[in-house]
Amino acid sequence: MRSPLPSLILSALLLAALPAAAQAEGDGDDIVRLPGQGLVKPDGLPAELKLERLVPGGGLFASFDTNGDGKVSALELKDGIRAAYTAADVNKDGQLSALEQIDWAESLPTRDDTLANPVRFDPNLDRIVTFEEFAAVINQLAGNYQDADASIDIARLSAPEPKAERGDRRFMGGPPQQGGSRFRAG
Repeated sequence: MRSPLPSLILSALLLAALPAAAQAEGDGDDIVRLPGQGLVKPDGLPAELKLERLVPGGGLFASFDTNGDGKVSALELKDGIRAAYTAADVNKDGQLSALEQIDWAESLPTRDDTLANPVRFDPNLDRIVTFEEFAAVINQLAGNYQDADASIDIARLSAPEPKAERGDRRFMGGPPQQGGSRFRAG
């Protein structure tokens, strides 16, 4: 009987490496974003959308709008999920490895840590993502944005700017103040 320990160790290493890989992108910018929020890559979306930040999965859903009407219909969603899975399955074996899934997420028009998390797509942790598992995650995410007619309005996929955390100097008006002290000498 195989021990599950090597699988657990590999999963832990993959999860630990994701934040480091995201920070080591090399573009030197200091991105502050909400968990799951996608920052649109340059030339990631059509210019007429003018969206800078998207909700989790927003860039993927925008890419499903094949007729360009600004909405993703139920049929476009279904077809888009199939096309995304096919594109992610680089070796065409009918299943996604964690590396295939991560590479696919990196190819999307946004930097989206929700879709870059391989564990999210593999709930049974068998290191294989089937089409059914993949579709279930995308459909669950789509359910957060669908209208009564099951369509997704792309203009509503815009995410808010992150709010400043208390004491976070990146959002303050400049460098810390010099000089003053709370205690004065005698």
